[in-house]
Amino acid sequence: MTFSRPPRLWHPPHLRRNGARVHVARQGIFTHTGEIAGHELVYRTAGHHGLAIDQWPARLQDRATEHVIAAAFWREPDITAPHPAFINVTRSFLLRHPGTLHCDPPRVVLEIVESAFVDDALVERVIELREAGFRVAIDDFVGSASQRRLLCIADFVKVDFRDLVRLGPALADAARVDHAALIAERIEDPETLEACVDLGFDLFQGFLFERPEVHERGDHDPEERRDADLADAEV
Repeated sequence: MTFSRPPRLWHPPHLRRNGARVHVARQGIFTHTGEIAGHELVYRTAGHHGLAIDQWPARLQDRATEHVIAAAFWREPDITAPHPAFINVTRSFLLRHPGTLHCDPPRVVLEIVESAFVDDALVERVIELREAGFRVAIDDFVGSASQRRLLCIADFVKVDFRDLVRLGPALADAARVDHAALIAERIEDPETLEACVDLGFDLFQGFLFERPEVHERGDHDPEERRDADLADAEV
């Protein structure tokens, strides 16, 4: 990869960064027979593994996304190849970061989070990124009008099993489009897996298959710490 500037690593400002380790979590996405089909990568920082990142302000979610890209694709060894890496992105991250987002497009699935407001500007940006080689997933699909705007350009649609219980099997029908794979999330026992297979889901993610595995990626270097300090001052 050849980019003008590597993405920056990041830890919340209240945590000390001297000697901090670079963490990222990986959880597999599987076929119903247990064959690996991809990995979702999630932000982690030392001593804080239960983070409710989806509840953070968008600007902090964006910093977490940049950290994940830096930890996964700018550190050795490779923890995703040869399978695609699913990375959560907000509307602001996609619109504020031009180009190919400092990662290799054919290797990445952009998971557009459920809070993203979808308008013409976001649709155009997603189409641009797909043309560059990225694939696109709709995260936590609940059938909102905003999410439905992305169905025609999505490669994957992810549905949380808890939402299936809450909204009923019709949610799976609403998420199903011919060209996209359906991914059932929160698969924690064989009965849940069987129910989702019966509903026509293609891929599965959850504790039944694998818990998120935290990978340690090495120390910050002084230049990265300096950049992170400057960026935190801007948040």
